Amino acid sequence: MANTPDPLANNPAIRQWAERFYSIKDWTIPDPLSDEDLALEARRTAALAELAKISIGAELASGARRAFAGGRKALKREVSGATDIGAFDGLDTDIADLAAQIATQRQIALARAAAQTALAAAEAKFEAVRDALDQGAFTYLERLVNAARVAMGNAVSVADFEGVESDATDCVTRATEAQTYGAYFDNWTRATLALISSMPKSDPVEIAARDTLATARNTQMTAAASASKTGDFATAKSALQAWKSNLADEDDLDDAVAYDALLETYMQKYHSRCQIILASQLRDVKTFKSHLKNAKTKATERDYTAARALLQALMDYATPARTRLARYLRGFDMSMMPTDATFKAAMLEVQKQDALGQGNKPKAARTWLVNWAKTNGTVMNESLSKQVLSSLQSKYEALKKVLKDPELSDLIATWTAHEARVTAGDFTATTGAAQYLPKLEALFQLAKVADERNEIAAILAQYPEAAGFDFHTPLNDDIAAEKYMDAIAAVPAVLAQLRLVPKYLEVKAAAESLLAVLPSGEDALTGPLDTAIKTAAVTVLGDPVKATADLQAVLDGTDYLDLALAMADFDKKLKRVEQDHARIKAYLKLPEAEDALDQQLAAAKARALTDKEYGDAFLLLDQHEALLKTVRPMATARFQVKGIIGALEHEAVDVSTLQPFKDRITAAETAAKALEFKTAETAFEGIRTDLAVQCTAAAEACETRDGTGSRAGHSLDRHGPTVDDAALIERLKSGKPPNAKTDDERSFTGASSKFHSAQDWLAGRQIAAEAAAAKGIDLDVTVMTYTGDPLTAPEESAEFTVEHGRPIDKAFIGHKRQVKIEENSGEVINDKTYETFEEIEGLTRAFVNFIWEPATLPAETTAFPVDPTVHDEVTPQDNADYVKHYQIRHNTAPASIPGRWVMMQQFPVAEGWDNETKTYKNANPSNMIP
Repeated sequence: MANTPDPLANNPAIRQWAERFYSIKDWTIPDPLSDEDLALEARRTAALAELAKISIGAELASGARRAFAGGRKALKREVSGATDIGAFDGLDTDIADLAAQIATQRQIALARAAAQTALAAAEAKFEAVRDALDQGAFTYLERLVNAARVAMGNAVSVADFEGVESDATDCVTRATEAQTYGAYFDNWTRATLALISSMPKSDPVEIAARDTLATARNTQMTAAASASKTGDFATAKSALQAWKSNLADEDDLDDAVAYDALLETYMQKYHSRCQIILASQLRDVKTFKSHLKNAKTKATERDYTAARALLQALMDYATPARTRLARYLRGFDMSMMPTDATFKAAMLEVQKQDALGQGNKPKAARTWLVNWAKTNGTVMNESLSKQVLSSLQSKYEALKKVLKDPELSDLIATWTAHEARVTAGDFTATTGAAQYLPKLEALFQLAKVADERNEIAAILAQYPEAAGFDFHTPLNDDIAAEKYMDAIAAVPAVLAQLRLVPKYLEVKAAAESLLAVLPSGEDALTGPLDTAIKTAAVTVLGDPVKATADLQAVLDGTDYLDLALAMADFDKKLKRVEQDHARIKAYLKLPEAEDALDQQLAAAKARALTDKEYGDAFLLLDQHEALLKTVRPMATARFQVKGIIGALEHEAVDVSTLQPFKDRITAAETAAKALEFKTAETAFEGIRTDLAVQCTAAAEACETRDGTGSRAGHSLDRHGPTVDDAALIERLKSGKPPNAKTDDERSFTGASSKFHSAQDWLAGRQIAAEAAAAKGIDLDVTVMTYTGDPLTAPEESAEFTVEHGRPIDKAFIGHKRQVKIEENSGEVINDKTYETFEEIEGLTRAFVNFIWEPATLPAETTAFPVDPTVHDEVTPQDNADYVKHYQIRHNTAPASIPGRWVMMQQFPVAEGWDNETKTYKNANPSNMIP
């Protein structure tokens, strides 16, 4: 009480009654505060008020938040404990400095967010346009985006981030320019190829002329790529256009490019419409049916004016109104034309109103037909019922795979009943087939919301608590009541509400977690939060957005924000660290080291979950993460070394050669067990390096053995460390593999890759072989039992994805495909080769595939099928093929099948690789090791 201002000090008349009361109770009334004490308390109150104004928002980086929160707590303690009024001069300055620094960091955070948004837009734009560019433009934009990424990683100040934002915005602008150039390049590549293809080739002179054009084409593409690589797209386009100087009629190039651009527009925007219209019974269909084919023919004849005219006429004909008319006509059974005069007259009238030479009014024709259908119900009942069966059978079968009960059972019952009445020739509206048409139409409409209903089901499955909100109940009630159109109408609103549920549940979970860690005696803190949680639980039933916002607003209050953000930071980091922890333990397999790691992680978790000290726990996670970064390279090096030693032992390398390495491994493991991870890493890396010669010899021996008399044995030749980048790029651009025996050999791929070393290759092979053994597959056997039962037959292949946990290879990824002339049609189509590519590095996975190859059946004479029969030597494709030939020769199945296991493939995995983060973004394959 000594430091509490006396409320009665300036009220002596009232104070006397308090003194009298205290005298009776034998208490001592506090002395009035002095002027000095009052001044001290005033400064304290003002300082605490200024501290209370300081908020540390979620937009700040987690490290900055923790630092500022700690500083604010320290200042609050110093202010509360200050006994000298002079101390407040420094404290006030410190409070102002803290507020200013937080404001500065907030500006930096906002600038960072803007830069991140701009960079993400630049990355998305590059990804959207890259497959339409030549190699030069691709490289140019890739360089700009990568430079922006580097700048983002180095940015610290507001100016730095504003610079990143500016650079990223410029990337988008330049990408748009590149996209325009890329569109021309795309048209040009197809047009020039078509022009060359259209030239005669009946004699050597004509063939030489074609070759000259092709060579000139490649030359101009190279010149264009040189210009586009610097961002000079105008010069690049000029280089492409300069190719026309090789033509007898230079205008042919512009005409061919214009035709290709128009054809591209037609295919993208009009072709689907035309397919609907040209499949209908409209009168002019026969006129336009061959326009596309004829346009392409005219183009091959270099009559581009006629070709474009045909395409343009087809596009003009395919109006939206005519498409709607053609789609509506799908509901009419044209088989009734010869048998029903009324129906025939109606169809002829529609054709007349739509025909170009007469009405040319497809919209009016459809309106007329709709009205006619309404007034001719008897005819329409028969037409629609027959048309449903003839045209919707495939949709019915597809819909059965989409719907679930109860609507699925209703669909089947209604379809079956309708089909029966059609078969009986009963088309009446009340008792015949027509009575089922409205329900069938509604049931088929359910297909339109199938994806949305699947999303609803997924949300309810992932968030069971959402079912208690009853957002989906009206929808389910409509389905149960067979009110399908009402159900369809309800789907968007139901889905919209359920999509809001995950965010609400996330905020609710954060609030409940926060409430659980608040001190039990702090009613001023726990009370409002508890009330907010309960209020939100009611509000969410009617307005999930408001419930989420209201609850988040309470969490964002100064009293809760620091702790809430600390908990969120910890939870986010814990998830990442636990994943790394588990992955590293999968490589480690050393109990002593694993126990130490487990204990350190457990201590960090206990500091948060038991002691509720989330700031300290975060720092402990930081320490554990740093330790894991030290352990990982050691663990993955050991993982490879163990595989290498296993492979060398399998290849019968002399014991005296291997023993010194084994002794070094034991010493390295002893260091790891003693938690001397850096020492152990150096040791394992040294062992791995010193085994290079043995690994190279063993890898080549494995390849030679696999390839003898087999299709296997080409992994090192195509993906080995001696393959150079030029050979990898050549495979992408031409399909010619690095180990091609002839110039004509082709092996197409979208990812041309190589291993860094023989150690990586050999370790991957052995690790996969050991995984096969763990599955009961002995790769050393030379005889396989034949059971005759596919369910009990031994496996004939073993596939694994070995995750080395360290960079083992690099690759070139194809993006824009090259084009070629399709031999039969003469059309320009995409080839299996690539015009542009991206270099990626740091890949950590390899795919390994072992297959069983049955032995060759020898040339021999047997008594079957007739005695004698001479049989040629046969190399079977698999066991089933072996059994087939064996039975022909011996009239019985074999008891066993001789053969051997070979490694058919081992290559680096590029699919799903993010070259920026150096991680795989796709899901881990089920066969991944470890």
